[in-house]
Amino acid sequence: MKHWLAIALFAPLLAAGCKQGLGDRCEVDSDCASGTCSQATPKVCVSRQGDDTQIDATLPIDAPIDAPVDAGRDAPRD
Repeated sequence: MKHWLAIALFAPLLAAGCKQGLGDRCEVDSDCASGTCSQATPKVCVSRQGDDTQIDATLPIDAPIDAPVDAGRDAPRD
């Protein structure tokens, strides 16, 4: 009975030590399931094919500018 209790208590700790997947944060190569941690900051797990891609942090343009260049007058001049 005590044997099963010990297994039940330590099983969550073993599950927490799983390897990270592609794109997940890492510190060393052994943290990743692929075995390769990027050298760029932030360090993420990458595939074994290559570590030469850059992380693209540019936001896409969600809508074109729709206001005129110069706004019209609020009131006519006297």
